[in-house]
Amino acid sequence: MPRVQRQRQERRQALHALRRHRQDHPRHRRRLAGRILVSGILASLASAAVAAACSRVENRHAARPMNAVTHIYDGGPPLAHDGDGRRNTLLGFAIHSAASIWWAAFHEAVFRGKGAAVTAALAYFVDYYVVPRRLRPGFEAYLSPCSMAAVYTALAAGLAAGSRIRTKR
Repeated sequence: MPRVQRQRQERRQALHALRRHRQDHPRHRRRLAGRILVSGILASLASAAVAAACSRVENRHAARPMNAVTHIYDGGPPLAHDGDGRRNTLLGFAIHSAASIWWAAFHEAVFRGKGAAVTAALAYFVDYYVVPRRLRPGFEAYLSPCSMAAVYTALAAGLAAGSRIRTKR
């Protein structure tokens, strides 16, 4: 192949590679959405599991922290009971998962998968010092400060695990 043609082909391949790695490329958006979902789901599961374990030890009822989250939707004080057909537990877990996915989106967009502890600390600060009382998770009604720290540490661990899974691929 003549030298000029080879150079043109190499330039085309280089431009194609650059286009493929642009942040507005559909493939990049799909990968970002996948990373956000994986990190968010892992963070949600880890923090919910730690909240349930701590609540089981402190209150002898594992679902109270998840039940408490429903006050965001229903209004009023954080609830302790499961509700009809475990409505409060399921709704609380859904709200908790949505919030975890939102924090995973923030984590991936701002920190590019690094700094999970910073994201979790920021989540705690926003949850308990920025948003109005009605939008707080409600965990504080049934968990001790030490357990709250464990929940947000588990959130950080879930975010970090999601980032680690992504980098291993």
